[in-house]
Amino acid sequence: MIATLKRFFSRRGTSSSICTDNATNFKGANSDLKRLQSMFSRPPEPLANYLTNEQVTWTFIPPRSPNFCGLWEAGVKSFKHHLKRTVGNSRLTIEQFLTIFIQIEGILNSRPLTPLSSDPDNLENLTPGHFLIGRPINSIPDPDYSDRQDNLLSQWQRLSKMVQIIWKKNGN
Repeated sequence: MIATLKRFFSRRGTSSSICTDNATNFKGANSDLKRLQSMFSRPPEPLANYLTNEQVTWTFIPPRSPNFCGLWEAGVKSFKHHLKRTVGNSRLTIEQFLTIFIQIEGILNSRPLTPLSSDPDNLENLTPGHFLIGRPINSIPDPDYSDRQDNLLSQWQRLSKMVQIIWKKNGN
């Protein structure tokens, strides 16, 4: 779990607050972080300064109450749905899996939240990407493989097809 936090903070910056469900891996990571913070509480250690200056707080929703975090639980559900439907039982290398994983993240962070303008000629929408990078998230386009049979496609084309299927399903 600590490695996950390090990856998240490296990609998105340090959060001042983390709110999670009561999964045991989250509870364990919280106690690990507190233990680590007390271990390095002797300044001027860089890690001690980081942990105390950033003051990351970790809160847990009540047990068995996913309704407390409806919006982000819906995002997790959507992500899992697209991952399972697209990848299914396919055997992927870690590189292929990470590529699909991050592309699904990009697709979900590209979904429209609300129009940016009331002008009917302005079709740009506010997306989660605007909050993350200040603008919409764009990806490199691939040829459309979504209607081709898998046995005719290379491994890379199969991955592209999986992502294209997610784009089509997410748009509906």
